[in-house]
Amino acid sequence: MRHIRLTVWGMMLALLVGGGCERKSGPGGKVVGTRPRVASLVPAATDLLIAMGAGDHLVAISNYDVTREATTGLPRVGDYQTFDWEQIAALRPDVMIVFMTPDRMPAGLKQRADGLGIRLVNVRTERLSDIVNETENLGRVVGEEAKAAREVSRIVWQIVSAAERVRGRERVRTLLVRDKNAEGVVGRENFLNDALEAAGGDNVVKATGWPSIDRELLMTLKPEVIIQLLPEAGAQTVQEAKRVWGTMPDIPAVANGRVYVMTDWWVQNSGSHVGEMAARFVGILHRSDQRGRQ
Repeated sequence: MRHIRLTVWGMMLALLVGGGCERKSGPGGKVVGTRPRVASLVPAATDLLIAMGAGDHLVAISNYDVTREATTGLPRVGDYQTFDWEQIAALRPDVMIVFMTPDRMPAGLKQRADGLGIRLVNVRTERLSDIVNETENLGRVVGEEAKAAREVSRIVWQIVSAAERVRGRERVRTLLVRDKNAEGVVGRENFLNDALEAAGGDNVVKATGWPSIDRELLMTLKPEVIIQLLPEAGAQTVQEAKRVWGTMPDIPAVANGRVYVMTDWWVQNSGSHVGEMAARFVGILHRSDQRGRQ
């Protein structure tokens, strides 16, 4: 718990001093012009802009963005690997948001964007601190610093509140699963694990990132709680997931009815809902009478 509190209060300190954490996305100077037009090819960035009240800057979104009121009617112009340059050229955004490591930047992407007068903004939202930093960064890019600051305050407050609610409680051995077949799981050093730690959970997966595991390894992890993250999953998908767990009755979480499914669209999105995620984790992990909702 001491590590969790230091991490969370470190985020608060970074907020109070104006974002002292390292910014992987580079300088976030405002684009010249009163209303920068943005094409977001990153669902997390789309969500952060909408959450801070700057969704009206969006003129295009990614192929992977969910359909929601704030994105209705916006053209989809690409994703992490593909770009619809014909649509992008017609829309003429001032800014295009991408998410990629420099060594995986497609050849000619910057040159093509430069030729259209589009500024590339490369965001990274892998950790909780990244989400805070990139919210501030996006606020500067679109000239909405005050809105971004309010959104950062909201996110940080949710995380701090979650950590305070579980202060002094025993950590709960937890498995986070990201598909219906119980093969893809959530490792460490990412925003979901950060939210889990803030909520008093102890990830039973020791690997980092987004590993896949087999049934044999899964049986040895012995989680007390399993949380399955299935964005927008329907009843049939949830039932299929339930059947998988039914074949592994010896796992403590299964035996005790502590397998939970979250189907909100944002459960794997590294955006504005990460604080709500932490709060939901608290409710799941620390209610001993709560049974699995499958």
